[in-house]
Amino acid sequence: MSSVSYIRRPNRLGKLISTPGGRKLGEAVATAEANIESLRPGLLAEVDQALEGLREAAGRNDVASHAEVYKRATAVVSFAGLCGLTRVGEVAYNLCELSDRYIDAGVWNEAAIAAHIQTMSVLRMANLPDDSPEAEAVLDGLKTLVRRAEERAAAAESS
Repeated sequence: MSSVSYIRRPNRLGKLISTPGGRKLGEAVATAEANIESLRPGLLAEVDQALEGLREAAGRNDVASHAEVYKRATAVVSFAGLCGLTRVGEVAYNLCELSDRYIDAGVWNEAAIAAHIQTMSVLRMANLPDDSPEAEAVLDGLKTLVRRAEERAAAAESS
């Protein structure tokens, strides 16, 4: 008669996880923040470069430049979030929404696009806290532009 023996292999990952050692959470967060802070000048340069590209693309009025506005605004959203420019990122996100609506509808409002780009430039250079009433008022005004574009698109579809 034969016998069966079961061999249980050790779980190496479980062993590593349960073994004390490594960095504490606070240390890991501090290291990550320091690493991001060291990248901040490059990220700010990327934001500035994307804003310059936005200005150039908005100055032309063709289908390719409209797509370029959307692309550059997306880049601003990405880089602004990484370097603490929350309000600039919000305005860039609104610009993405607005330009997307305009592209879908086949229309383009240069003044609304320019208002977003100018606002991003001002917020980039201004030293306003994120919760300032001025910044809130500006963002509310820009969100109104997006809502109006949505309403016009809906009205055009129902016609």
